Amino acid sequence: MIALDDAHRIIARLPTLEPCPMSLGEALGLALAEDVHAQGDCPTIASSLKDGYAVRSADIAAASPQRPVSLRLGGLLAAGDTAAGHEVQGGSCLRVLTGAPLPAGATAVLAQEFARVDGATLAALADAPPGKNVLQRGSDIATGQCVLHAGQILQPAALGLAAAAGLGLVPVRPRPRVAVVATGSELVWPGEGLGPGRIAASNMVIAAAELRQLGIDPSLHLERDHLGALERRLAEILPDIDLLITCGGILDGDKDLTMRAMEALGMEKFFHRVRIGPGKGACCGRIGRTVVFNLPGGPPSHHVALLLLAMPGVRRLMGYADILPPRETVRVSAALRGQRDWTQLVYAAIDTGEGCLVARPLRDSGRLFAMAEARALIEIPEGCEHIEAGGLARVWRYQG
Repeated sequence: MIALDDAHRIIARLPTLEPCPMSLGEALGLALAEDVHAQGDCPTIASSLKDGYAVRSADIAAASPQRPVSLRLGGLLAAGDTAAGHEVQGGSCLRVLTGAPLPAGATAVLAQEFARVDGATLAALADAPPGKNVLQRGSDIATGQCVLHAGQILQPAALGLAAAAGLGLVPVRPRPRVAVVATGSELVWPGEGLGPGRIAASNMVIAAAELRQLGIDPSLHLERDHLGALERRLAEILPDIDLLITCGGILDGDKDLTMRAMEALGMEKFFHRVRIGPGKGACCGRIGRTVVFNLPGGPPSHHVALLLLAMPGVRRLMGYADILPPRETVRVSAALRGQRDWTQLVYAAIDTGEGCLVARPLRDSGRLFAMAEARALIEIPEGCEHIEAGGLARVWRYQG
């Protein structure tokens, strides 16, 4: 049995998945495997930032409302047009719309509110220094510039940046192929009738939902308490997945068959049992190249082990730098007791009180209601036997 911090160190050493190129449309939430560089300038041309008139700055340097400067007006350019064949010569100007290419000879754009047009003549009522209202070529992104860095998680704006840099594919760590296997003859699929002694496989539902938040669509399996059948089914599943999560059957009872099946399949254990409550029975190991997390069957134990052990393992395979849920120090609204040689984890809501965050232990709700309402786990670490009401404690934030 090991401490929670030791378990996290082991998980952080799991191998990441091999990188592969992926389209921008599929890469949301994935970690970049290497730096990404721009394939072209953005914008690719100098263009107008406003609806107005392309001018030579020197022509209207002295323009003002009291002393307007007259220019010959000819032609129109809009976004998407080509500037070929268009040129602004001394004493002339050209109508341009936002996004239009800056024609040859022009050095600035005079905003339309500072111009008065009469037929083919424009009266400039203000000056326009060089570069005024012009988006220069490569001013957002320059060819060869590093636009995204290895390890960066690709969020929507980062994907837009990659697209603007001329990229259609990015090198990422892919999502792992995951199977969730719930074991127990008492279990039924969600939505089936709950007859006497039957329990819905809610642990499997929670695990699948956590995975889907990372864009992973796991395969789901429900297996009865039969050792031979369980071994055969796992042997069929393992070659096609990168990570296996099992729910239940990891204690020492006659019907706790999961660990016996793991051993029969040659599992190499990295750790088995962690000094946390709930969740102590969790096991992590490997069968062949497949990483395995065996989690307890009791709902709070399964949930805590999923959040603090299995999901960090999933994020590690995906190449995330930060694999653990966010952890911060907040005040607690009620006194809490811990144990000298055990890390206790308490479901909590997070409230805002007097300008600071307060963790409110959910001890008056049933365990399933507490799990559903909670937004954090208060950690009472080994060696800490008491935290006073209003005292400080570390919390793992995992929702909201």
